[in-house]
Amino acid sequence: MNKERMMEKEVILLRNIYDHIGEMVNFSLFEIQRFNGDSIIMFKDMNQRKLFFILLVDFLSITDDRGPIGKTSFLRGIVEICKNPSFSTRGYEQELLFVTENFINWLNEKRNIDIWMPSLDTQVDLSISRLDALKMSGDIAKHNYLRASGVALRLKEILKEAGIEVSLDQALLAFPDFCGRFQDDILIYLSSHICEFLNNIRWGIHRYLRPEFLRSYRKSNDLYYEYSFSIPDQIVSEYARDCYWTLMSYLRSDPYMEKFIIAQDLKTEY
Repeated sequence: MNKERMMEKEVILLRNIYDHIGEMVNFSLFEIQRFNGDSIIMFKDMNQRKLFFILLVDFLSITDDRGPIGKTSFLRGIVEICKNPSFSTRGYEQELLFVTENFINWLNEKRNIDIWMPSLDTQVDLSISRLDALKMSGDIAKHNYLRASGVALRLKEILKEAGIEVSLDQALLAFPDFCGRFQDDILIYLSSHICEFLNNIRWGIHRYLRPEFLRSYRKSNDLYYEYSFSIPDQIVSEYARDCYWTLMSYLRSDPYMEKFIIAQDLKTEY
């Protein structure tokens, strides 16, 4: 990929990631309660929590291969950017790379989850990655059961790995059992740590792009609201130029949510 295309892809991806995190990690969905320097996320209500996990599934999914940047995931896209950055020569991307790779590794880690499934009249010890748990639960929340056959097939596979053979019908019947254990229990526990990861990614993007903002920003006169940006020549397409301008506009101030550290007790159980 030539340098022009790489820079355009980068600003398009980072702008969309920044916007998507903004939709998930904000004070309209949850509040942050603090105790002795540690924090915990508390969603405003059940619907706000459901919306968070639906948005999270989209964030963790693959982009449309017919779109302006082709087929990739947001997190893998960030790693690719950090390993060949268009805007950094002094290592400003390292914070973003560190937190993103940690999040990817955390998501892919498998955990053994004990779950009672009354629909199957059995106790099951599921070996499931956090990524699978999040995407399956989010997809069930997002779609009617009749549009969640892919989740049912994945649940069949996970149950088979645990030594339980079921039909597609039985997998569909087991959805409420799965959701009761994950949506209403485990994912609530994990949500605080997830929000910490996402907020740190947002801050990492801000730190990475800050030197480019300082280079690009032009104040038109003494009025704060009159300004412009010097868009790099390599950014040609109208959409990419708009993404660059939007990103630079965001960097006129720090992310409105300060960094927070989730209590260690909410990072060890699942």
